[in-house]
Amino acid sequence: MHAEVRHAGGEWRLADLASRNGTFVNGSRVGTPTVLRSGDMISLGETGPRLLVGAVAEGLAPTLPERPGIPELGTHSAPPEARAYGVMLLDAASGRHYEARGVRIRIGRGHECEVHPVGAPESIVSRVHAELTVGPSGGLALCDAGSKNGTFLNDERVTVPVPVRLGDRITLGRGGPVLIVEGLGTAPEMPAARRPAAPGERTVRSLIARGLARAKGDSRRRLGWLLALGIVLVVVLAGAVSGVYWLLSIQVEQTEQARRTGEDSAHAETERLRRELDIARVAAAPAARVESLRGQLASAEARTAELRAALERAQTALTAQLAAGEARRVAAQDEVERLRDELAAAERRAPSAATLDSLRRAVSTAEQQTQTLDAKLRAVRATDFAALAQQNQGAVGLVTVSLGRAYYSGTGFAITPDGYMLTNWHVVADSQHARPDTIWVTMADQAQARYADVIATSQERDIAVIKMRGYQGVYITTVDWTGTKARQGEPAAVIGYPAGAGFARLRSSVVRTSMTAGIISRATEDVIQFDGMTIGGSSGSPMFNANGAVIAIHRAGLPQAPGFALAVPTKHAVSIMPIPLRGRLGITATP
Repeated sequence: MHAEVRHAGGEWRLADLASRNGTFVNGSRVGTPTVLRSGDMISLGETGPRLLVGAVAEGLAPTLPERPGIPELGTHSAPPEARAYGVMLLDAASGRHYEARGVRIRIGRGHECEVHPVGAPESIVSRVHAELTVGPSGGLALCDAGSKNGTFLNDERVTVPVPVRLGDRITLGRGGPVLIVEGLGTAPEMPAARRPAAPGERTVRSLIARGLARAKGDSRRRLGWLLALGIVLVVVLAGAVSGVYWLLSIQVEQTEQARRTGEDSAHAETERLRRELDIARVAAAPAARVESLRGQLASAEARTAELRAALERAQTALTAQLAAGEARRVAAQDEVERLRDELAAAERRAPSAATLDSLRRAVSTAEQQTQTLDAKLRAVRATDFAALAQQNQGAVGLVTVSLGRAYYSGTGFAITPDGYMLTNWHVVADSQHARPDTIWVTMADQAQARYADVIATSQERDIAVIKMRGYQGVYITTVDWTGTKARQGEPAAVIGYPAGAGFARLRSSVVRTSMTAGIISRATEDVIQFDGMTIGGSSGSPMFNANGAVIAIHRAGLPQAPGFALAVPTKHAVSIMPIPLRGRLGITATP
């Protein structure tokens, strides 16, 4: 039931029966029974049916039973307080439901209560905490039963009986259980028989029926208007959708046309730019070629200048050596002439035979030395040592070694483009240091040194293989790995750094090589004797034959014969080389 109208105290009162959406009189929600007057508008919910109060009777005429045996309402109707209510409560915390019926429903911890929440804390919920009773208006009301912590309805404390509706929240004390009203109901009354109303007499029932009929008529008219309005809206919406679709179709077609036009324009512009680029490339090609040739020419000129300077240095050194040899030859000839004069004078004085034999032997020895010097000079003059120096000096490097606190200098030469070099064992080690602390190598005509590492050594042969880090450059391509290209009496030359770094960097930031020319005075399996001047710092220098091939590694000079030097044939370096290095050098067998 939603609401009811009762006559009490000579007035008609409208009461809401705990409806879900409420009952309204003239737009105001009914909380307590409201007196009805003629012209009032009753609304069952905010959007539900509306009833107009046409007239209000002053009193009720006595009703007669329609059939015998049915008592009148006044005789058997129970007072509102005696009507039983049924209620369903939901515990918000546990989700448990509680149902109770009666005219008085008690809520609390005690077993005498019709509703006692399970697990209710004793410190908050009293034994009988609250009651639901039927109020004078016939509705169910909540009142506090003298609890210690109070009763709250929708978070407002209950001090007087308050009507209860569906969805209300009953809180038993602050922080106590919260019970939500999920169902309300009353027991039906005994039907009362009433006499039929006289024709034309306005009764409450007839007024309500007329109001309902009028409301239904208004609803039908409103429904018709709403239906017509809906049809109009549908037609307008369909037209709007069609118009929008037409406009979008036109816009899409225009956009597609613009896209195709743009693509055609872009394609034409691309072709034009491509043609212009091709023309520009053709026009710029000669200029680029000229610039490239200019760069190559500048590089060639710089290299030519370096080679010319190296050639001049080699020619200067060779001229000095030839001059020294020529001076020695002239001195030897003068000595021969002097000895001949002494021999002639002795013969005129008729000396002893022993004296004459001694003088003759001295003259013969001097003549042999002169002939040897002449042969050396002829061999040296016949060999193009300048070209040999020009081709190979760039692969010769100054080797500086740190052994403990001492520093030593020597010579080494590159045999691969990535920096493998040959030198002497005593250049990179000694009897107290099997390995050097640090090795630096500065190549000819350069100022910057590179670190190097020892790869292999042979103290017996006085040979070492080292490798420069990060080197890519000039190297000697012709090396006698078989030991068959050194012949006695042939000219030879040594390129290195005699006197070490001090002389190599004399008045210059870059290192300069020196060349010594001579002849091979002796050639054996283990040693090659070189007839030429060498000093400290030349150790590890490459020794070239007349054909420009490296035949030996300079080792040391002879203290008792300053004009002679000893070298190790290069074939002895093969035995200590790593196998991959031999393969790169084309060495197929170990000598």
